[in-house]
Amino acid sequence: MTYTISPWTPNSTSDQLYPTDVTLRFSTYTTVVYIVIYLPLWFCIVFGNVLVVCAFWYYRELRKVQNYLLISLAVTDILTGIIALPVMLVVRLLNSPLTCFASTRFNFLLPTIVFSGSSISHLIAIAVDRCFSLTWPLKYPRLVTARRVIVVIAIIWMINTTLACLPLYYPNPEIDQWVCAGNGTYNTEANVIFLFITFSLPFFVLCLIVLYAIMLRVAFKHIKKRRELTNHTDDTARDAESRWRGIITMAVVVGAFAACWIPTTLKNCYETFATTTEKKLITVQTFSEYASFANSMINPIIYGYLNQNFKIGFRIVLTVWGCLKAKGTSGNNHFSLSERS
Repeated sequence: MTYTISPWTPNSTSDQLYPTDVTLRFSTYTTVVYIVIYLPLWFCIVFGNVLVVCAFWYYRELRKVQNYLLISLAVTDILTGIIALPVMLVVRLLNSPLTCFASTRFNFLLPTIVFSGSSISHLIAIAVDRCFSLTWPLKYPRLVTARRVIVVIAIIWMINTTLACLPLYYPNPEIDQWVCAGNGTYNTEANVIFLFITFSLPFFVLCLIVLYAIMLRVAFKHIKKRRELTNHTDDTARDAESRWRGIITMAVVVGAFAACWIPTTLKNCYETFATTTEKKLITVQTFSEYASFANSMINPIIYGYLNQNFKIGFRIVLTVWGCLKAKGTSGNNHFSLSERS
């Protein structure tokens, strides 16, 4: 991997001089294009996930324990949009002592690492929650209480924050290295970290696939038993449809997550094993980072498209915000403001 890590000393008399002020890494035109490409993504991430949180607040049908993890995931995506994405843009677009020295650069990457790990953990927790609800439907209300879910959310955040901050307690012996050019190599410890992330992402995706395979198997059994024991009344049909919608929604979320994060796995392999130039490396990094950030954008779209309750909640929020006209109480009004209480 040929990514720049060059030694630096304050009184160096070498020809390689590093800037002491802030400069653009690319031309002004390229920088503007970079920002313009990311701006719609940033807006969709923040707006879409704020919509999810507000829908949970306004629509009482969404205020259920099984949705707590979804709301925590939405909060993670909001933080990704307002903190991780802008900070990553600063790292990619600016040359400065803060963003280019090994001693301080990791501080800018820390939010992305924390929120990415939190997203993975939330998706696994959501899959386990759905698996419990299908496998032990009678025990589920006693097993999964609001207090326990809140504890799980707190543990998720603590574990991911702690793991992300571990490198801060093991300083790089070569902290005075400039990492924003293109003629050096990462040390062995960094390569080990890259490889760990590379192989852990597919492992987590595999875990999610196994969990949803179990849920599909259980769902098939439940539907078969209902057909044998009941006349398949409207309530039974509605319940079966609701369960299927929940499974499909979360399966699509997991699939979208895998599609968005596979480029990161490939990027880590490319950085670790390939001999490349700075231009090619930046292109690969930009594509993989855009794809990973896009995952924070598509979750609200999936909720609105596949989950009827979230769809109603979205309409209530948009009505409150004045984006939609409020309907009267007569007729088939699924999103009247009376649902707010």
